[in-house]
Amino acid sequence: MTFSVEWEQRYAANTHLSVWPWSDVVSLTRRHCPALGSGSRVLELGCGAGANIPFFLQLTADYQGLDGSPTMIAQLRERFPQLAQGLVVADFTEAWPFKPGFDLILDRAALTHNTTAAIRRCLEQVRTALRPGGLFIGVDWFSTAHSEVAHGQPDADAHTRTGYTSGPFAGVGRVHFADEAHLRELFTGFELLHLEEKRVRRLEPADGRCIATWSLVARKSDKERS
Repeated sequence: MTFSVEWEQRYAANTHLSVWPWSDVVSLTRRHCPALGSGSRVLELGCGAGANIPFFLQLTADYQGLDGSPTMIAQLRERFPQLAQGLVVADFTEAWPFKPGFDLILDRAALTHNTTAAIRRCLEQVRTALRPGGLFIGVDWFSTAHSEVAHGQPDADAHTRTGYTSGPFAGVGRVHFADEAHLRELFTGFELLHLEEKRVRRLEPADGRCIATWSLVARKSDKERS
């Protein structure tokens, strides 16, 4: 299992518990999936504390979620008993326990905490699980312009670092950083509909910190079978 045990520890300690839908998830879904609603199937990779679940329930979509944290899945099943069968403890970089045919597969800053090899495995499953013309939305994937890329320790490949002891990535295990070329290569076989990099530079305190992330929308070919 490649799921980071550090995330289970953070969740069990009641940290990293975002509970409001992420604005970029809402805006990208509204823009690129305007017809999403009753009868639409949505899968979230790394659903965490369930921040995005109320948004998709409001759309009346059929929501399912994967996360490697038993703590979080247990809490989500208690909060959303109507979704209990579709909330599963699993490593989303390995085989999924769901049938294909999803209209939307979503990841908000979960897949980016894996090695390049694990991300490739997951994206192959994304292509298989999406219906023809289905969409993948990725939000807050870390950019190589992020100031934290200079910290931590080298990991399994040139894009992945680990061992952070301070800063925003302390205690969360692996962190993957991508530039534009790397993202385009990872999404070979998809049609990229949206690719955007955000950079936020902190001026005070003047510590040189820059938060840089990618958001993307990728479509499976209409001609490709599920």
